[in-house]
Amino acid sequence: MLPSRLIFDPGQNLMRVFWVAVLLATSLSFVRPGLAQQTRVALVIGNGAYEKVPELPNPTRDAADVGRALERLDFKVTQVKNATAQEMRKAVVEFGRAAEGADLAVVFYAGHGMEVGGENWLIPISAELRSDSDIESEAISLRSVSLQVSKARKLGLVILDACRNNPFAAKMKRSIATRAVARGLAPTEPSDNVLIAYAARDGTTASDGDGRNSPFTASLLRHIETPGLEISFLFRRVRDDVMIATKREQQPFVYGSLSKEEIYLKAPAGSAQAPAVSSPAPAAPAEDEKFWLAIQTSTVAGPYEEFLARYSRSGHAVEARQRIRDIKASEVAAVSPASPASDTSGRPGSGTKAVVRNVFSPEDNQKVAAIATAQQLKLPSFTISSSQDVTLKSDSRFVGVWSNKRGWSNGKGRYAMLIVTEVSATGLAKGYYLWGPPTKTSWVKDEAGNRSFAEYISDNKLSIGGTPVTVRLERNVLALSSFKKENPSETASIELHPVWQLVPVPEDVGPSAKPEKTSQPHAVKKESTAEPRAPAGVGGGSMEERYRACKKLVKGFARREACARTGVI
Repeated sequence: MLPSRLIFDPGQNLMRVFWVAVLLATSLSFVRPGLAQQTRVALVIGNGAYEKVPELPNPTRDAADVGRALERLDFKVTQVKNATAQEMRKAVVEFGRAAEGADLAVVFYAGHGMEVGGENWLIPISAELRSDSDIESEAISLRSVSLQVSKARKLGLVILDACRNNPFAAKMKRSIATRAVARGLAPTEPSDNVLIAYAARDGTTASDGDGRNSPFTASLLRHIETPGLEISFLFRRVRDDVMIATKREQQPFVYGSLSKEEIYLKAPAGSAQAPAVSSPAPAAPAEDEKFWLAIQTSTVAGPYEEFLARYSRSGHAVEARQRIRDIKASEVAAVSPASPASDTSGRPGSGTKAVVRNVFSPEDNQKVAAIATAQQLKLPSFTISSSQDVTLKSDSRFVGVWSNKRGWSNGKGRYAMLIVTEVSATGLAKGYYLWGPPTKTSWVKDEAGNRSFAEYISDNKLSIGGTPVTVRLERNVLALSSFKKENPSETASIELHPVWQLVPVPEDVGPSAKPEKTSQPHAVKKESTAEPRAPAGVGGGSMEERYRACKKLVKGFARREACARTGVI
């Protein structure tokens, strides 16, 4: 009889072989971690060929470029181009299945998006949206997309370049009178492992851009493949780039919060795991170069001055100073009297397009700052660029700074100011709406602040995104009206007069009510029918010298400015 330890038991030996195989596989996973790669999935949608509203040129290009970048980052990418509602729903559902168990799940969407009743929606190309009640059947909710990416283990990321000015909102009928149909997107609160990035923060709209990509997507592409750039700092860089490129008129925003674990779309070079603290030594040159690339085509001095303030020792510092000198020299040349041989006055019969060279001067800036201080308004940093000839359009009259000595509702409410920095050829007005501290009669008691806007002008009227404020140009006064959200029948109004205008308008074309003297320092008195005469001692010199000469001969700031600019009174 054999000893028990030598008895051959087939079942016991098979079990030993099984556990040896399990231990071997486990040990190999620890020895060679590089073999177990992270699972990354992405859904990229670009909607531009809308059937019921004008097409958007950039979204399909934005989506294609971002899709290729994500593929280079080892994402399994599904691309959808110009999708109908049915196609978008199918793509989102199938992507949700793929996101289950993935480490990273990313959705990038470029196209129209809008807020209805506090909820955000992505708009397919087939949408018609005649009424707000159609939104649920014709559009895709951001909430449903967020739920799908939340299935990822490590990070679900939704990137929306969908804050453009939305033509659907203007024509959409409301089934409930108090249901808001706003431009831009509403703020959102994603789940723990989800980040949602907007091209422009809630209540504001984003630029589609004039190049191949929108400003937001262009910056995203610039940074998304940077090794060792943690996800939070990726969007910080994008924010800075876009604010510089849009002169601080568009502010990208990220919603959601993550744990202390660092997340990289592209790990630091030479390591599979990110170091806890990256070396700051090479950061300054990298940031310096990125900043310069973002501003190097700018035609205004502000970005270069900000560059010098940040990177005074940069290799581009000398060039930045030269750019500032050149821009300021061109501003002086722009306001010099035009030669008789080149008539750009725009008068009937001149045979040329009407142009303006009216410069927003440091003196104008001081006047605006003084009003803002007196009325306790929070004045944003803004630029009204007129360093180059600007072709006049019917909506150019909006460009300027508008104020009033009194507040809303005949002085009972808070003060207000409107700054319109530019109006595009398609009527897109950009600028800032400012409001002062609340009064006893104010509907809401929030503190003084300001809001940037980018809204289209239609029939001499625009709406301030994110607020119930409507602006209408009536002759040479901006009439602002609003309603109380809790009681829409309760309304308020205020009239704003020009402190400075790109296109000065004579006082006699204003409303029948005479504007207050302090609220319209630039109003031009009725022009005399006499031939203009050249003032003595105004020839040549700088703008400041000509203005001082005109000050002795002409009353009224607007007439003095015109005298210094044109050389005649």
